[in-house]
Amino acid sequence: MRIGTKAMARTALGSLLLAGGALCAAPALADKAAAERCAAKLPPEARAIYQASAPLLVPGADGRAVVTEQTRNLVMSGKLDHMKATGAAEAAASCLILK
Repeated sequence: MRIGTKAMARTALGSLLLAGGALCAAPALADKAAAERCAAKLPPEARAIYQASAPLLVPGADGRAVVTEQTRNLVMSGKLDHMKATGAAEAAASCLILK
């Protein structure tokens, strides 16, 4: 990966803090079926983040950290375009807060 690409990915992932913030502030209302229905409607990039993050969101987990780390892993592995990372993470977070 070129240095410029890493810098852009770091910038895009830095803005994920906003998306992850929604997970930290969400009430603990577990509705896995609603979360899965929501995720089924997500674009492929956001669905990938949802699928990577959902199993890791156990009681006591830091939702922001989970989504940020999983998004970073997808970007760095080339499975997610860094230019779409922020929007995809925000969309995934909107479904993950239902979980």
